[in-house]
Amino acid sequence: MKTLIIYFFLFTALCISSCSDPEGTDEKKKLISLIDSLHKKMLNPQSMELDKNRAQQGIAAYEDFIKKYPDDSLAAEYLFRVSDLFRGRGDNAKALESLKQICKKYPDHKKIPDCIFLQGYYMQELFGDTAAAKQYYQKLLSKYPHHPFADDAKALMNMFGKTDEQILKEFEKNAESQKK
Repeated sequence: MKTLIIYFFLFTALCISSCSDPEGTDEKKKLISLIDSLHKKMLNPQSMELDKNRAQQGIAAYEDFIKKYPDDSLAAEYLFRVSDLFRGRGDNAKALESLKQICKKYPDHKKIPDCIFLQGYYMQELFGDTAAAKQYYQKLLSKYPHHPFADDAKALMNMFGKTDEQILKEFEKNAESQKK
């Protein structure tokens, strides 16, 4: 009888372990579904403003996914979205930190040039640190000279130290020369 009970427990344990989801694919699918649902509801369709409560829920869901599945192909994209949401909420330091994490954890991701450019842009426009911005822009230009943001990086570096009035005059001058 003891042997029969032991076999019963072993069989039950085997059945339970084979029925479970060892890779968490069901949980992963549910989390992706939640993220997709939140993503669709973050913007108010009338005002096109970010719903800050849903944005916070989205950040939490994205971060949960990234923590649980850091090697998944979606992790870097979700971290990029987290950066956008932090920026939309006005938390510029966290937006910048998210971009840095992408560059560190996912150095081969297709959005690395965008991350480098945005780090430079944030340093320049949001933190007023043109020296740091220049480093990011130069990194973009040296590593990705043909990227669509390369010309933008050059133009932004050209504006360092200039007043709004000086920049406006340059734009007007360039517009006039293009007409000729």
